[in-house]
Amino acid sequence: MGSQYPSCRLEMEVGWGDCDAAGIAYYARYFDWFTNGRIHFLKKYGLPYMAVFHRQNINMVALEAECRYKKALRPEETVVLETTLESLSRTRIRFEYKIFKNDGSLAAEGFTSHAYVDEEGKPFDFKKRYPLLWEKTLRILGGQESKTAF
Repeated sequence: MGSQYPSCRLEMEVGWGDCDAAGIAYYARYFDWFTNGRIHFLKKYGLPYMAVFHRQNINMVALEAECRYKKALRPEETVVLETTLESLSRTRIRFEYKIFKNDGSLAAEGFTSHAYVDEEGKPFDFKKRYPLLWEKTLRILGGQESKTAF
């Protein structure tokens, strides 16, 4: 599924602490990598999470997360994590991720979807509560709101 939104790549090395006793990347670690990719993506596009969102009490809580594992990853292996903004709405945001091995083959792919919530954990309409930041976010990340629910 092609996205109208930008993407970015982050090179990383699989650490020994990322792996299980069999020497294979532990399945849950991929979600940590997805978080790193998401934070890197926002920073790259001028929206660093802590400075722009967190300090204004805008939290992106996970609603859904999925990962499909294609090939094993091992310690000291260099991989590339590609993060793409898949959809953006006034109440939610969704990212897709692909992890590629050095040879370019796909090792894993997945997504996370998030709701915007305040410091009390209550969801809100981003555009209504932070109209200037919403417009800046749209301008930076692709120019239009997703029309489909996700």
